[in-house]
Amino acid sequence: MNESLMDTFKRYYADYRSAANVDESFADAYHAISYHVIDQTEQLANQGSLEDIQQLMREFRELRFSEGSSTDALKEHFEQELVQKVLDR
Repeated sequence: MNESLMDTFKRYYADYRSAANVDESFADAYHAISYHVIDQTEQLANQGSLEDIQQLMREFRELRFSEGSSTDALKEHFEQELVQKVLDR
């Protein structure tokens, strides 16, 4: 697992953001990351990688906590990072 779950979430958000508004993009990215976690868990289980599954679950709980505690703040943070990436190009 090279990319953190939060980085994957941000990447999904950026992809969706090119076609939708902030709220829609965030919701779509959250749904996508949930499916990503399910797929990753299945792959890791097939490999017998219990430690990697546990790490993935910790990251997902942290992400859910971040998302649940202040969705607006997280959206704003994602937007700022996205704008910064565009400016850096």
